[in-house]
Amino acid sequence: MTWPRSKGHRRAAKAGPSLGADDRRQDIDWLRVGAVYLLLAFHTAAVFNHQPWHIKNDVHADALDLFTGLVRQWHMPLLFVLAGWSVTHSLDRRGAKALLRERQERLLVPFVSGCVVLMPPLRYIELRHGGRLDENFVAFLPSFFTGIDRFTWMHLWFLIYLFVFTTLYLHGFQRIGSRDWSVERVPPWALYAAIIPFAVVQVLLRGRWPGYQNLYDDWANFAYYSLFFIAGFLLSRFPTVEEAVHREVRRAACIGLAAVLGMAALAGGLYAPPDGSSRWIAFQALSAVSGVCLVAALLGFGKSYLGSRSSGRRLAYARESAMPVYVLHQPLIIVLAVPIVGLPVGVALKFSLLLASAAAATLGAYHLAVRKSLVLRTLLGAKRIANRTARWPLWRTPVLRGRL
Repeated sequence: MTWPRSKGHRRAAKAGPSLGADDRRQDIDWLRVGAVYLLLAFHTAAVFNHQPWHIKNDVHADALDLFTGLVRQWHMPLLFVLAGWSVTHSLDRRGAKALLRERQERLLVPFVSGCVVLMPPLRYIELRHGGRLDENFVAFLPSFFTGIDRFTWMHLWFLIYLFVFTTLYLHGFQRIGSRDWSVERVPPWALYAAIIPFAVVQVLLRGRWPGYQNLYDDWANFAYYSLFFIAGFLLSRFPTVEEAVHREVRRAACIGLAAVLGMAALAGGLYAPPDGSSRWIAFQALSAVSGVCLVAALLGFGKSYLGSRSSGRRLAYARESAMPVYVLHQPLIIVLAVPIVGLPVGVALKFSLLLASAAAATLGAYHLAVRKSLVLRTLLGAKRIANRTARWPLWRTPVLRGRL
């Protein structure tokens, strides 16, 4: 594997074959796209479960608590693993400086633009819907940026965390990649021994920092997701480690699901308030077991069933849409949820209606406006492509010219 601008990059070539510009791991791409698109269902369900969220329906559904609780165990950990995995490929192709520039364009730009453009009206809608605000939007807007109780970056926290992780750990990743590390066959128990640091973080830190992603006072999430990010890089850097994970796919899936059942038995569900009891400690330890094992199982299943699928235009389209879909999906869910939760129908119908309308609005916005606008692609973190689909400025997109 070649590591540009690294003193020992030739020695690192023994770690495995280099990935060319067109030689992508299709299973990694499919997993990333699937995880992003799953957020449409996850955040729609958050409107109707019992956990706090921005817009809530008056009636809640226990089934959606189980769904969101199960997804929470592996979803964000998987995204951080995939992000760490991609660092090896990016370093190989671009080098550290170009990688950081690319991360600035793909992460910082949509984060800043989203915080400035999308978050103020969403926070206003949230406060108005909850009956905590009686002023108009013009009066509210300045306080959004100056009041600590009003500013929010909602789901955009993932972008800034990922950028900080990349910046913090990139030098260490370079050092690892520049040396001739040889890893022989990895024993099966190594995967399960790796759960220990994850469990330590959950048990020791989660009670003090239960999960508010504000970056500066969120050490449980910071440490927990850092471990997954670093694990993703190590899986990509050392093929024998990844092979060991793939060999354990069925056992890891069984252990992960058993851990989820244990969590449900301990807490009567998949959410537990931090009370410091022995039952809560066991719950948090099992959450680390379920997170690591379910992510490992998904990576293995992805390699087996998604790696051989033809990429074609569908994967290329979905891959390019992932970041805009991530940025846009939650704002559209919140906006659409306000009228839908007031309808005199049951939870199942409301959920179906909100999911269908949010998915149509998100994908429609990407396809009709973002995909062919260089301005919107840049603001929403979509990769720049040198063909006709990205050359038109915003005012010449087909949707604004009345053409499909």
